[in-house]
Amino acid sequence: MAHTIQSGTYVITGASRGIGRSIARDLAVRGADLVLIARDKKALAAAEQEIRAAAPGRSVEVFSCDLSDHKAIEKTCNDIKKKYRVLRGIINNAGYARPGYFAEIPADEFDKAVRTDYLGAVYITHGLQGLVAEGGLITFTSSVVGYMGVFGYSSYAGPKFALIGLAETLRQEMLVRKIQISVLCPPDTETPGYATENETKPYETASLSESAKLMSADQVAAKFIKGVSKGKFIITCNFESGMLYRLHGIWPSLVFSIMSGMIKKAQKKKLK
Repeated sequence: MAHTIQSGTYVITGASRGIGRSIARDLAVRGADLVLIARDKKALAAAEQEIRAAAPGRSVEVFSCDLSDHKAIEKTCNDIKKKYRVLRGIINNAGYARPGYFAEIPADEFDKAVRTDYLGAVYITHGLQGLVAEGGLITFTSSVVGYMGVFGYSSYAGPKFALIGLAETLRQEMLVRKIQISVLCPPDTETPGYATENETKPYETASLSESAKLMSADQVAAKFIKGVSKGKFIITCNFESGMLYRLHGIWPSLVFSIMSGMIKKAQKKKLK
């Protein structure tokens, strides 16, 4: 049975900007109360103000937390549990990417990516899942890079792949509580984080991005809401990424050949 967005409290991480902020606003408009978690206090305050204006009367509470810090997450979860007895859902959306050539990415970037993109979601979910009511929702934001590796995203792909594995396991374990588990896999999305990624993208990665359609955060949020309401486990956001997901699942060697051809073409162009 698919989860219905309705009244009740949802915890959303990475909620101060981009996709998380858009999802939070859409949930509030549909009658949900919100607990927003992100690191940037100023951006959180702006998100709270925007959501209150879009959905007057809805409860919106914010917690500033570094989602790469286990101790900070533990404290935030404890603070939330003191105030809330029941949650309607947990939406893990926080993410971090620093693209680059594998040999040139500083080793500590891999540690940071694992702590932010994977362990942050693990710790939030582990700390709060006991509050999620029967029939509730737990989601993770992975990526197209979470089901197929992409040139330049070596530090990002591992944690995003891991999120899907975690979600597949929780999907089985949460059956008894009728909690829906879903994974959002957006393609390139126009967010502040994406703008930062462009600063370190290898030439080949930038060339691959040029061939893909850039989505807006609002468009991705709308696909998320639609996918959740249909009970989807993997939520893709456009025709291209959906096709890649299906094709990679049944014919990964073909996807590799296509990607390799595009990369070789970009490298030839780079040498000119």
